Order: sequence, then structure tokens, then C-alpha cells
Amino acid sequence: MSDWIGPRPHKLDWSDLYLRLSVTDACNFRCQYCRPVIEEYANESEFLSFEGIERLIGWCYDRGSRKVRLTGGEPLLRKNLPDLVRRLHSRFPDIDLSLSTNGLRLPKVAKELKEAGLNRINISLDTLNREKFRDLTGVDGLDTVLDSIEKSQEVGFDPVKLNVVLLRGSNEDELADLVRFALERNLYIRFIEYMPHCKTETNRFKVFSSREALDILSKEFQFAPLEDKHRPIGSGPARYWKVKGYDLPIGLISSVTEDICANCHRLRVTARGELVRCIQLDMFENIRDMIQENRQEE
Repeated sequence: MSDWIGPRPHKLDWSDLYLRLSVTDACNFRCQYCRPVIEEYANESEFLSFEGIERLIGWCYDRGSRKVRLTGGEPLLRKNLPDLVRRLHSRFPDIDLSLSTNGLRLPKVAKELKEAGLNRINISLDTLNREKFRDLTGVDGLDTVLDSIEKSQEVGFDPVKLNVVLLRGSNEDELADLVRFALERNLYIRFIEYMPHCKTETNRFKVFSSREALDILSKEFQFAPLEDKHRPIGSGPARYWKVKGYDLPIGLISSVTEDICANCHRLRVTARGELVRCIQLDMFENIRDMIQENRQEE
């Protein structure tokens, strides 16, 4: 595998590399800002096998990488995912293994995932309004997602991190409520700029900047920048702020309105074994056969 991944201005330091590995392209939500149209999903036979996933992580591990995040689609739709977590933790006990999920299936498997060796968990929550949640996701699942947050804390995930996509015309009136929700429950929270995708032709949202979000939140809270040494594990390109009176950080990811490429240390691989060289440029390279056939190429 090359030490040059995509159009970064710097040579990749593998010790900083953060592997984001999709385990499925299927999802049980139909989010209006992501996949408003029902799509055909691949058969699991088209996905990287658990052996292939372990092999890829091993290649990165041998070069010094110690951070892996399992994503989707919705990763909990992948059959026997706790078994994958268990085998990865067994072989690489010192990696920081995390998961991003919409939470709909999480209450039933949170305990098993924790016992299998999962270190951290991120849960998507764009609104606390039940009708708005249904409109955004196509699913009447807010109560289940809220339960997944509580359940994750009960089984020992600490901290649980919330991801909120900033959606103009949808949730800008809830930002302060979402922060209060997080602070009251000892949750980390990050606000992420919505990034338009060419596939979502029916998308109705426009970019709502993190600066606008911070201006709105500053009317309710007093903020101070968080020093780098206090940044949360797995914080990535987020800028963090400390809320006066609380120890919990508030993160902002300016994926559209600011140039975050210089600080990008993410290596993305899709469930079908495509290396995503740059998420903003749709640059892909198929490495599935190389992984499945154990052809480690420099």
C-alpha cells in the first residue's frame, strides 16, 4: 500500500492514520440529506469478508496505525458484527476501535459490542423533535435512538458521542436544546456541516456553516477554545470548544466552509473494497481483490 493517499499536501504519518472502514452500504434510514431515494444495495457477498477486513487492518497496523472506525451505511445491519469486533479486538487489543451508528439497532447489541471489545461509539442525532425525526429519516425511531444513547452509557461506553448534521431550515432552532441535552447526560456532541452529494438530487438542504452554528449557540452559552492536549480521542478535524461551567467539549466540523484537508488523516475504504482517496473529489481505487487475495502491494 502506498504511503501517499490522495491529494494531501503532506506525506502520510501512519501513526496518525485513522482508518474509516465501511462494513455495509445498506441503511435502515432514508435520510433526506443522504439517501432520500430507495437504492439497490449490494449483496453481502460483494462486501469485504471479515478475513479481508482483518487483513486490511493488519496492513495498517503493521505500519503504525492504531485507530479504526467501523461505518456504513448502517454498520449494525452487517450480519454478526459483534463477531467481527471480537476477532479484531483479539488480534489487535491495543487499537482504538470505534463505531458510528444511527442507533436504531443498538439497544439490542450495545452490551455485546462492549463485551466484544468495542472502545467507543458515535450516535447520529439531528433532532429531538419526533415529527422532524420521522421527516428527516423516514423512520419513527426517535425513542429507540434515545434509548440507544442511554443503553450505551449503561453498558460502559464513556464517553458516548453525538453527531449532529447542521441542516438549514430544519434544526438550527434546536442547536441549543441539543447542547443542553448532551450536557445534562454527560455526552460529547459534534456539529457537522452538511456536505452536498451528487447522488442526492432531491436534496432540499443548503450549507449551514459551523460559524453560524457557533454564533447561535453563543447567545445561550459562553465558550472558550479547547487546547489541543484536551481534545477527545478520535476528534479528527473537529475544532472543540469548552462550555463555561462544564467539562464536556462541543465540537464543530467545518467540512465545507473551511479547508480541512491539511489536517486530514483519514483513510476511507468502502464495504466493496474501494479506497476513497478524497471524499470531496469522489476519488476511488478498487483494492478489493488485492485485499481478498492477500496481495500487499507497495
